[in-house]
Amino acid sequence: MSRLPWTKFQDFYLRLGFLKVLVAILDPNRRSAANEALSRRMQKLLFGPARGREELWRQVESRFPWFDERSAGRSDRGPMILEALLLLGACPSQLYAVTERTAYKILDWARDLQLVGAGNQISETGVLLRELLPQDSVSEFLRGDPLAWNPFVLTERERLFLLFHLCEVDELTIELLDELARPGVVEPIESARAAAMTCRAFFRVLDHAGGRVAPGGLPALRRGRELASVMAEELQLEDLIAEAGAVARRRPPKPPKIPARSGVRPRRASRQQRRTTKNADHQTIPRFEQLVDLGFLGKPVPDDAGPEEGWEARRRWRYERLPTSHAWAEKRRDTLDGAGPWEWRGFASVALGSGLVRAAPRSERPTPELMAGFLWNAYEAVHRQVGHTPFHSLALMAMIEAVVAGFAIEMREFHELMLAIKKMGVLGDHVFFASGNEIDKMFLLVRLGFVEGVKEFSAELCPATFR
Repeated sequence: MSRLPWTKFQDFYLRLGFLKVLVAILDPNRRSAANEALSRRMQKLLFGPARGREELWRQVESRFPWFDERSAGRSDRGPMILEALLLLGACPSQLYAVTERTAYKILDWARDLQLVGAGNQISETGVLLRELLPQDSVSEFLRGDPLAWNPFVLTERERLFLLFHLCEVDELTIELLDELARPGVVEPIESARAAAMTCRAFFRVLDHAGGRVAPGGLPALRRGRELASVMAEELQLEDLIAEAGAVARRRPPKPPKIPARSGVRPRRASRQQRRTTKNADHQTIPRFEQLVDLGFLGKPVPDDAGPEEGWEARRRWRYERLPTSHAWAEKRRDTLDGAGPWEWRGFASVALGSGLVRAAPRSERPTPELMAGFLWNAYEAVHRQVGHTPFHSLALMAMIEAVVAGFAIEMREFHELMLAIKKMGVLGDHVFFASGNEIDKMFLLVRLGFVEGVKEFSAELCPATFR
């Protein structure tokens, strides 16, 4: 059920860099933290005045000549730290929506994306994201040096990790990427067009879910259908309204109040209600803005735009597709056949082939020894200090490192290697298995000498792994 977008997104959920800051301040030992403490920390790190950080302000002061007169309510403070970082990072979108008073929304977003669990403890996914951050630079940032690290600039590894995780927990993200490559999509993509694309993708996700939802998930499925129907009504997409069997659910007008004094005419009750697209915007804008961060969309900026015009253009709900968007959809069409979640069996080849990383695809086929090397490096980076480590975490980190190096090794292939080792009964002194055999249920404990052991049995493992 986590793959279905029942969660009502909000337009606060814009910049993925917010999530990086949150996992950086969470306790890596999974101790609980109070909401207020986390919000105050984020307020101090991101929402304080840039003028209060001398070196940061020196670098951006000349680039905000127009800002004071437009920062209503805080003209005495000027731009915030996060605004200066977005500008310094040359981020394609300057939208952020969250304010100092609504910093708690970042925590809500992290819960929706399963980066934070009960008691605000960092989740397994949050720990993996934290591991990808440059620890020394992050430590300096947390100590008050905003120039030490720019969380709004995503590295290749961070981009791949966040994209994979969004594909895994939000199937609508995958469908929306497919929708972007459909014929007839014109550019620039205005907000109304973006909302219609999201709504149509949402209906496809619900159609796919209909036959595979357990009885306990039916109430959530019903809420999802209701949300999709409301979006279709807001956008006046008649074909989707008919498909859902939806009818407008507008509240009847309230009866006019009769004034106590005689001779005073009541106010007219026939005033037409203002049409809103609130629900559609909340589902659309966060996802489109995240695709900007991930490298699939850009914000069209005129070639002759000055600093202020460029800054304004990057704050609009207006998008253009990048070449990676078309390449992603084209490559993904070749990987749709197969059992199990698509991201376990097709993500690596599609990500590598769509140009999301600088490395060119390698022509040689990966050997069991090479795969074992990626798994061992991942294990050294993210294994639990006590007990077994989820194989899903190891395979994900190994896949990301392989893609960055130019090898399209899927998580399913790493899984097949470990299953072959388990079934053959080899490497008993180096690999210890626990729990089940599936990617999301297997747990491992790996010891030094694992790569050498795989090399020793490489001839036997090759047929089993690459059958």
